[in-house]
Amino acid sequence: MNELDKKRQIIKYSQLFSTNSFSPIRSGNISIKHKRKDVEGFLISPSGKKNIELNATDIVFVSMSGEVKKNKTPSSEWRFHLDLYKSVKCNAIVHAHSKFSVICSCLFKEIPSFHYMIALIESKSIKVAKYALYGSKKLSKNILEVMKNSKGCLISNHGQVTVGDSIGEAYELAEEVELLCEYYYHCKLYKDPKIISTKEMNKVLEKILNYKKK
Repeated sequence: MNELDKKRQIIKYSQLFSTNSFSPIRSGNISIKHKRKDVEGFLISPSGKKNIELNATDIVFVSMSGEVKKNKTPSSEWRFHLDLYKSVKCNAIVHAHSKFSVICSCLFKEIPSFHYMIALIESKSIKVAKYALYGSKKLSKNILEVMKNSKGCLISNHGQVTVGDSIGEAYELAEEVELLCEYYYHCKLYKDPKIISTKEMNKVLEKILNYKKK
């Protein structure tokens, strides 16, 4: 996929944030790994612009050394995208302030294995990264700590992050995380949900890897 196509993909999924009421107004950000000439880096949505109004000239290239072209302003969260690309095997990242992921990130320290589909993030639970100022190195560090063996997490008092081999995969996973957060929130309103055992979740993890590869 060339650079323009990747920019179009970022615009497409950023606009879905708005049209699907998934991440409000200017919130959230999306990136895709990219190599510009001989420089490794990633393309990311810009800072402060409404998701529904993005165009190709707004998308910013950030090198793996953190350099940005003059007069370009990437999302304020570019740092954790950079650090995730350096630490986690992925080609795309979605960060959203989706309703139930935000609610659960404010209430819980972890979403346990109450539902087997949590295994879609290749983990037995959805971990919650500790709070830190948005865009800070500390927040990036906190996210990396819980994403070592997972494809998704919540960020305390903030939202969620997912990664994938493609932007479509990362976005779909973000939708799955949001749905699981909604389920868990409603369960907790009634009582603590039943938890699937570690033994059973290990079985799910072995089986689910081929779930979407048919």
